[in-house]
Amino acid sequence: MTERNQLLALYEITKTLTSSTNYGKNLRYVVNLLQSYTDFENILIVLNNVDSNEIVEISTYKDLTYKKGEGIIGKVWKHGIPIVIPDVSEEKEFLNKIKRDLKIYKNGKLAFIAVPIKTESDILGVLAADKLHRDDESLDYSLRFLTMVANLLGSSIKLFLELRKEKLRLEEEKKLLKNRLEGVTSKTGLKGVMGKSKQIIEIVDIIKTVAPTSATVLLTGESGVGKEVFAKAIHELSDRKDKPFIKLNCAAIPEELLESELFGYEKGAFTGANSTKKGKFELADGGTIFLDEIGDMPLLLQSKILRALQEREIERLGSSKPIKIDVRIIAATNKNLEKMVYEGTFRKDLFYRLNVVSIYIPPLRERKEDIQLLIIYFLEKFNKIYGKDITISYQLLNSLIDFDWPGNVRQLQNTIERMVILAKSSRLDLDDLPIDIKNKLKESKTSISKTKMEYPDNVILPKTVEELEVNAIKRALEESGFIIKKAAQILGITPRQLRYRMDKYNIPFRK
Repeated sequence: MTERNQLLALYEITKTLTSSTNYGKNLRYVVNLLQSYTDFENILIVLNNVDSNEIVEISTYKDLTYKKGEGIIGKVWKHGIPIVIPDVSEEKEFLNKIKRDLKIYKNGKLAFIAVPIKTESDILGVLAADKLHRDDESLDYSLRFLTMVANLLGSSIKLFLELRKEKLRLEEEKKLLKNRLEGVTSKTGLKGVMGKSKQIIEIVDIIKTVAPTSATVLLTGESGVGKEVFAKAIHELSDRKDKPFIKLNCAAIPEELLESELFGYEKGAFTGANSTKKGKFELADGGTIFLDEIGDMPLLLQSKILRALQEREIERLGSSKPIKIDVRIIAATNKNLEKMVYEGTFRKDLFYRLNVVSIYIPPLRERKEDIQLLIIYFLEKFNKIYGKDITISYQLLNSLIDFDWPGNVRQLQNTIERMVILAKSSRLDLDDLPIDIKNKLKESKTSISKTKMEYPDNVILPKTVEELEVNAIKRALEESGFIIKKAAQILGITPRQLRYRMDKYNIPFRK
């Protein structure tokens, strides 16, 4: 075998092993290449089948059977060292399974060379071949060449096994995440509402109770907690579900345009009013109007909203003719309306008209058990939208759960969408996190570490979260004169939630 043929063979073998992930096909090509470019005969590759753990033989002979541990190949496989037999006719352990006619080799001796195919720690199989040679010819050159080929095979098979293991793990992970998603969807029974925390289950119970009525609902909570989703759920569960659901963000529209958006206008009511236009209230007739960020509504318009609530009628700009409407109002705010009433920036009478049923939606940091379910929900949602099939690593999942999410569900949703869009592989990992969240997670870990170091051993901290909650409830009750409604407002929860916690912790009610 010339040096040129050796280099050509190695080049073609390397190209074959790196051009395809078809494990069995690659090995058959390697046998054919060795047969074509070298003077080796009866080339044989023996391996464990990665699927069944049975012996697989790939050779130039068909119907060749082989058992692990037999003959020379068995020794190479067991000890992981190459064996060279200069003359097979003189070796008693040589089994000659392919029935070679050794009498035809008159001009030289038939050698048998077997080398292990292995990684750093495992012996994966054996590469073996016959070699016709003269007495004065060294077999070291042929041994080195087959060893190089076996090393290439070992590296290729190792990479294949790692990729296969990762693929199986990702498929299992994806299946697990989908199962969890299916489990949580039936948990609330409300479209788009993901959660299993006690707070969310309580809110869902309230929604299912209030939705069939015509009662006005006030949703409170921080920005981004999903108030619109809950408003939509109330509408979908009501007898108005086949009628319009109209939403309007009171903070997003300039004050001078807000009135016309709400109540509409007549032709000629102002410069540019070239035709009559219906407002949101008229468009929502028979259905539901969702007034988001109602705490930002100007005082002048608040009185007109109050009239719409009380009289069930409105007037368009430029008209004095009242229009009867049948609209259910669901309002939402991230502001403290009671405080605004006290400060004179929100009408007291409107507040009480809106606050028939008040539902407080807690921030995401107070219901950590819901975060994983939301992540899975948003991941599936954006996979479908962008035509992708992306999974998420457990490391990233845990980091997202640990994060406090100051922007709540909206921030979480935007983060998942961004990562899906920019994903460089089929699996999201810590490297895919936006840089601002990465930095905040690092700061949080550093802060926790420093806090632990600053506390001396003799400092006694509260034993449980329950103890903190009990103390907070007792203080709120005392401050409110044991009036349940006021105490609940101090704590930022509903009276029903407060009574539940008082029963849970056996806190006595003293009038």
